[in-house]
Amino acid sequence: MVLGFKPWFRIPEDEEDDDNPDIEDFMGNFEFTGVYKQGRHTFSALLRNNLESNDNRGAYQVDWVFPLTRYLKGYVQYFNGYGESLIDYNYHQESIGIGFALTGWL
Repeated sequence: MVLGFKPWFRIPEDEEDDDNPDIEDFMGNFEFTGVYKQGRHTFSALLRNNLESNDNRGAYQVDWVFPLTRYLKGYVQYFNGYGESLIDYNYHQESIGIGFALTGWL
């Protein structure tokens, strides 16, 4: 099992130059990630939150990587929240993705 914690601080900008003044409200101040390997399957989860009780926003994501062949893996991902991409950081999204992976987390 692997755990990761990634906090961040946004450097303040002048109000007239700030393109995204509310990005912290949606993207939060930290990201917590956990990865667990069970045999040849890998499961991971990501949590991001702004820790504001008035307007609590954030996101969570779960991933599953599983073997298809010796060198190719399948990949399934579920995402719910804000900031799946930076261009849509203030838009709530729920998505499921499938694909292939040549390598995994562990």
